[in-house]
Amino acid sequence: MELIPAIPAPEFKEITDWANSQPLSINALKGKVVLIDCWTYTCIFCLRTIPTMRRLQQKYGKYGLQVVQAHSAEYHFATDHANIRRALSRYNITDVPVAFDTNNKTWEAYGNMYWPKHIFVDHNGFIRYEHAGYGGMEDFEDVVVELLQEAGNKPVEGKEQEDPKDEIYDIYGMHFYGMAPEICVGYSRLRRFGNNQTLKPDAVNVVIDSGLHDVNVVYLRGSWIWQREGVQYRPGGKDQNAAVIIRYNAAKRVHSIIGTSDGKPGKIEIKLDGNHLTRDQLGRDAKLEGDISVASIEWPFMHNLVRTDKPEAREIEIIPRSDNFVFYTFVFG
Repeated sequence: MELIPAIPAPEFKEITDWANSQPLSINALKGKVVLIDCWTYTCIFCLRTIPTMRRLQQKYGKYGLQVVQAHSAEYHFATDHANIRRALSRYNITDVPVAFDTNNKTWEAYGNMYWPKHIFVDHNGFIRYEHAGYGGMEDFEDVVVELLQEAGNKPVEGKEQEDPKDEIYDIYGMHFYGMAPEICVGYSRLRRFGNNQTLKPDAVNVVIDSGLHDVNVVYLRGSWIWQREGVQYRPGGKDQNAAVIIRYNAAKRVHSIIGTSDGKPGKIEIKLDGNHLTRDQLGRDAKLEGDISVASIEWPFMHNLVRTDKPEAREIEIIPRSDNFVFYTFVFG
């Protein structure tokens, strides 16, 4: 937690919609302690912070705390109101106001450069503290209580000894030392793939895979269009052997941010070390069709594909089974 010189909190800017609340303003919230959670539903650290934000509001709302989740966009599809609302439903965000910061103007007004970021505004409307990255109850609770007491409110509950239990932690797992890194494959982030050839941006590339894979490097096989935010399987493609591949060094959970190019449902097949997943390895968004492990793509978000009890080193292949498949990012837990 960073204590900063008290400065007036900027007003929410260019909010295009609100969920769980009528439109709010910093000025109208004076008298309350405001915790602004700048987040996006494609960030795993943001997702892991949701249970803490929910618990803080439940516990301290009656003393004058107001959590506001300002949702900005890391990917273009996350500016779509329908996708944001679907994310709110998936993660059970029903009792905290959510500002749709689809142009990232509030995010910019608060000097953000990453997700998540948390800003504490006192009852006089001044920014007092900032916190970057994932945080649990022990990271936030002392400051919440301090600012509420300054406002003349004295919470009587004791501090939490543990973070709230929530299925988000079970689905997405937690960060641990030595875990495989998050890898975004769009050309705005990734310089090149592991394949021994150079891909052309925004063009169809027929990519050859030698089968020799370095650890924590993304490889392609088949025909792909390399785009700013991800790779799109070639429209009309019939290649049964196309795949996005990574051999990761350690993870209990494997997630992929995936979607479709036309907004219609899509489908993928999933293999681990060349074999289909067993029932015990299926993530929340994977399933078995006979002996074949697959996942349906209904909208663009972070799909949990693989789960294991202990960290494992594996190679995952994600194989398009519809020609509208778009792959954005590998994320591990």
